[in-house]
Amino acid sequence: MDELNLQALLQDESFVNYCRRTEKEDIEKWEKWLQKYPEHQQSIAELKETILAMGYYAGEVSVQANYFRLQQQIKKHSNQNRFKEIGKTFWFKIAAAVLAVGAVSLFLFRQQAPKETTEIVQHIGSPGQDAALLTLKDGSVISLTDIRNGSVVALQGGVEIQKNKNGELVYKAVEQDGAATAAVNKITTNRGNQYQVVLPDGSKAFLNANSTLTYPLKFANDARSVRMTGEIYFEVAKMERGTDKKRIPFYVETAEQKIEVLGTHFNVNAYQDEPYTTTTLLEGSVRVTSLKINESVLLKPGQRALLSERLRIDDTDISQDVAWIAGDFVFKGEELGSLLRKISRWYNVDVECPQRLNKLKFDGMVSRSQPLSTIMDMLQTTGKVKLTLNGRRLIVID
Repeated sequence: MDELNLQALLQDESFVNYCRRTEKEDIEKWEKWLQKYPEHQQSIAELKETILAMGYYAGEVSVQANYFRLQQQIKKHSNQNRFKEIGKTFWFKIAAAVLAVGAVSLFLFRQQAPKETTEIVQHIGSPGQDAALLTLKDGSVISLTDIRNGSVVALQGGVEIQKNKNGELVYKAVEQDGAATAAVNKITTNRGNQYQVVLPDGSKAFLNANSTLTYPLKFANDARSVRMTGEIYFEVAKMERGTDKKRIPFYVETAEQKIEVLGTHFNVNAYQDEPYTTTTLLEGSVRVTSLKINESVLLKPGQRALLSERLRIDDTDISQDVAWIAGDFVFKGEELGSLLRKISRWYNVDVECPQRLNKLKFDGMVSRSQPLSTIMDMLQTTGKVKLTLNGRRLIVID
């Protein structure tokens, strides 16, 4: 892929739509193109990761800032042993293309194209799909895949719950009802599912597989609070009250921590089978407080908080932590045990792996839209492990 093509891709609206996954036709177009030209899959994935990584820090960034970030990417990638080796040349080509094109502006939150059918048939090893269960205030449960896009899901507490044309769950107040602040809903994704919801205040939440989010039908006037398990990416809407325009804080609680937010974009990974509860900040500021120990930290963009026995700040490559939002798996020095947990959740399989292999480290990137067999092949090309799929059991051997 030459420099001219990179410039064209950066200015190609259909390619940007493919990266953002906003238009069904563009997604299908580029996925078919990648099937026809599989030799370019890694290059396209690298370009997609890079332009999204630049967008993490600001909506619109300068050419100089783009170039600097690309140089950082070049340094990071030059010493990595990836599934398929990628040298410095490709990254320098991207840098040149960005300098030629100018500023790049991308939005992280993925808008889903309308689905023609709500029927979901998932085969073993197929990638995850958009599906979730909504639990209403009376305890009744609704499968959102059974609701057509553009339809009303329920009306409760003066609030109309809709599934909009993009397949998102949206809350709209249709009448005043003070009891709505006491009533709660819960959205649940199982293994092999993901879903996105627009909360009553306009904040957005994108649930990864095997996650839950509990929230009120209507937020209180002085604070907004939600509870979660699993992994969720948040885009918190700014809200103010009174003549002094005092900001209304947003709180996210997990089993072990509480996050205070004042309008920001961040990701929380609170799976019970992970060694840490991880909070990754993309934009704004958040304060993370442990509920077990008397410690709190204030995060800046590009940092993450790791909570286990202690709470600490870590400067991280945030493109790896939030790659799932853009529809990718990104592994950079990732231990096999961690990698397999992600695979288990997304492909809805149980994993059997000898303990001695869990510390093996891997680098690579692959789209979450690829079948499990693709990841299995990529892992096996490293020569470190062999994998077999027996029903829903993924078996790893050395």
